[in-house]
Amino acid sequence: MRKSLRLYIFAVIGLFSWGVILSSARGWEVDKIAWLKYYYVPHSELADEAGEIEMNAVKGVAMIPVPLSESFVLLPGLAYSVLSLDYKDLTFTDPTPAGTFTEKDLPHNLHVIDLVLGGAVEWDEEWGTFIVFYPGVHSDMDDISGDDIYFSGAALMSYTFSDSFFLSAGLYYDDSFGIPQLLPMLSTQWRICHGLTLDAALPQYLVFAYRVIPEMAIGLKFNVEGNQYRLSEGKPWKNTLVKYTQILTGPFVDLYLSDHLVLRIDGGLVTGREFEFRDDDTSHKLFDGDVKDMGYMGASLSYQY
Repeated sequence: MRKSLRLYIFAVIGLFSWGVILSSARGWEVDKIAWLKYYYVPHSELADEAGEIEMNAVKGVAMIPVPLSESFVLLPGLAYSVLSLDYKDLTFTDPTPAGTFTEKDLPHNLHVIDLVLGGAVEWDEEWGTFIVFYPGVHSDMDDISGDDIYFSGAALMSYTFSDSFFLSAGLYYDDSFGIPQLLPMLSTQWRICHGLTLDAALPQYLVFAYRVIPEMAIGLKFNVEGNQYRLSEGKPWKNTLVKYTQILTGPFVDLYLSDHLVLRIDGGLVTGREFEFRDDDTSHKLFDGDVKDMGYMGASLSYQY
């Protein structure tokens, strides 16, 4: 398969499963087969109610490309993330049969485990198709049932205009905006000039990167982070859902530690934030989930070839 199509496949799998950018300033030259990412958002005030929320997130993914023919590649993978939370001065109360539900009863860790199965077909020198399916558990893990399993996926058609410009379009079903929904997607990889690249999969992410020297690249990016989680029964309702979404935007620096190892350091502003608990049966909310904008910092380490 063409190198650019294989690179795009890796980027899309990471995008749909984790809402983060796998492409880097060297995205035209290397594939990422494993990475580990961390970001931190300090205590942030709720927009319309008293209280604050702090977030720490750790994410990891590993994928193994399996070429089945010259024109078809199978892409199995496994991904995991945990969102760790700390609350301060939340004033809500909610009566339940087991007693009053308050801040101390809220979950402090929310988990996602996804099994990824993707496939890419190259029809000719220009056209290709990519399909990915990734069922996963989105839960506080205190108890797990079939209700905790979410099914997501995507289907895209791609067209390569040249060695420096690649375009694709299609549909994806995902919960990165806080609720499972079907959305259109338009994606591109564009090598604008020597050292300068644009990688985008709208509305999910966009990144400009510039290779300053062989050992370092700098850039600007935004990407959507989010999931819907199902909590254990009785926390505080029988069918409690957590809607979580936010946009991370700002500069980054990529440091090439070796031929295969890349460290990314990034930071900036977190905006478009929602974090709410609601009853799936009645749509009742514990509190208004709009969260004020805040700065963030993060880092990731990727293995690529």
